[in-house]
Amino acid sequence: MALTGMAIYKNLPKTNCKECGFPTCMAFAMQVASKQKALTDCPHLSDNAKTELSDASAPPMKLVSIGPAGNSEVKIGQETVMFRHEEKFHYPPALAVKIPSSMSDNDAIARIEQINKAKFTRAGQDMGVRLAAVEVDGPVDKAVTRVKTILEKSTVPLIIISNNAEVMSSAVKAIADKKPLIYKADETNAEQFIKIAAETKCPLAISADTTEKLADIANSAREKGVTDMVFSFDGKKTAHTIRNITTIRRAALKKNFRTMGFPVMVDISMDNAMKETALAATFSAKYAGIIIINGVDGSELLPILTTIQNIYTDPQVPNTVEAKLYEIGHVSQDSPVLFTTNFSLTYFCVEGEVERSKVPCYICVVDTEGLGVLNAYAGDKLSPEKVIKTLASQNVSEKVKHRKLIIPGLLPSFRAELEDTSEWKEVMIGPENASGIPVFLTQNWKK
Repeated sequence: MALTGMAIYKNLPKTNCKECGFPTCMAFAMQVASKQKALTDCPHLSDNAKTELSDASAPPMKLVSIGPAGNSEVKIGQETVMFRHEEKFHYPPALAVKIPSSMSDNDAIARIEQINKAKFTRAGQDMGVRLAAVEVDGPVDKAVTRVKTILEKSTVPLIIISNNAEVMSSAVKAIADKKPLIYKADETNAEQFIKIAAETKCPLAISADTTEKLADIANSAREKGVTDMVFSFDGKKTAHTIRNITTIRRAALKKNFRTMGFPVMVDISMDNAMKETALAATFSAKYAGIIIINGVDGSELLPILTTIQNIYTDPQVPNTVEAKLYEIGHVSQDSPVLFTTNFSLTYFCVEGEVERSKVPCYICVVDTEGLGVLNAYAGDKLSPEKVIKTLASQNVSEKVKHRKLIIPGLLPSFRAELEDTSEWKEVMIGPENASGIPVFLTQNWKK
C-alpha cells in the first residue's frame, strides 16, 4: 500500500535544506507520496529510511539504461507526468538508426560511421542519433562477428534485432558487458528471450498484440529476474499505437500499476523519409522512449531532433543564455557591437549568422528573463535605458574605440533615445531577421 505524505515525512531529516528543490521537507514528502518525485532526490536521506520507504521511493515508471555507463549511455523512462505543462518531460527519446542484416559488411561499417557523425548543435545543445539498431540473422558465427565489428566502430550503444533465439543469445553474450537492448520478445519466443535477458542482465524489449498480453509477458519476465524492460510497438500503426502507449502511461502514472511501469519504443523504419520524419515527430511528443528509423540524412534527422529538443524543455522556465558580452571571432577595437536578448534561440540565431558573416563582432546580451526581442519589448523587459545600463555594466566602451551600435531591426524606435542619452552616438538599425546579418555586416560595416 502506498505511504502517505506524513509517513514519508517522518523518515526525512526535517532540515528544510531546500536542496531537493522544495522549500520544506513536508512539501517534498507530499510530492513523493503523489509519485511526482523520487525519494532519492533527498540528498540527506539515511540508509534506514531508504530501506523502510523503498516502495514510496520507487518511481511509477522504471528508469531503463542501455549501453555502458558514461556519456553515450541512453536512459529512458522514469517520467512522472502525463502532460508537459504539469511539470516537464525529463528523458528525451533516443533516435535509433537501423542497420539491416541485408547490408554487406562494408555497407554496415559505412552506416555506423554515418551514425557516429550524425551530430548537430542547436541553441547551444548537442544532439544526434543515440542508438544503432543492428539486425542479425544466421549463421551464428557471422552474427557474432557482425555485432562485434559494428560495436568496435560505434560511438553509440546497440539494439540487437533478431527473431532467432540462438543467434540472439550468442550475439548478446558476445557484448553483454556493453549492455545492448535485446529486441524483441513476443508471444512466439518470450521464454527463450527472457532467459537471455536474465542471464546477461541486459534490457529486454517485449511486444504483444494487446496490452493484456504485454502485461503477461512483463510479469513472466519479472518473475524470472528481468528488471529492465521496454514495451515495443509498431509505429506504422499510428493511431492504434498511440492509444496503447497512452493507456500504458496512464496506468503506470495515474493507477500506479507497476506491471505497466516501463518505457516504450516504436519502430517506424520505412523507405519514405518524409513519412518517417512525421511519424518520428509524432511519437516524440507521444511518449516514445526509443524511435527506430532508417534515415540517417541530416534533412530527416534535424526536424526530428528539433521537435525532441523543443518538447523536452521546461515549459515554465524559458531557455536562456548568460547575459554578458560575447566575443565572436578574433575581435578588435574596430569590431562591430550588436545587442540582443538572452532568449537562447534568439541569441544562437544571431551568433550563428555573425559567424557566417566572417566579421568578428561583440554581442551584448541583455537580460530579458528569457524573452525574445518583440516579446521582451511588449512585456517591458527591454528598453533603451536597460540597453544603456547593460552596455555600461559589461564595459563595452572599453573594448572598442568607436561608438557605433547595431540594434535589432524590430526596434527602430530605440535609435533616437540611445543616441540622445548614451555615449553611443551612431546607432545603426540592423536587419529584422537574423538571417540578414551577414549581408548587413559586409555591406554596412567599415573600420
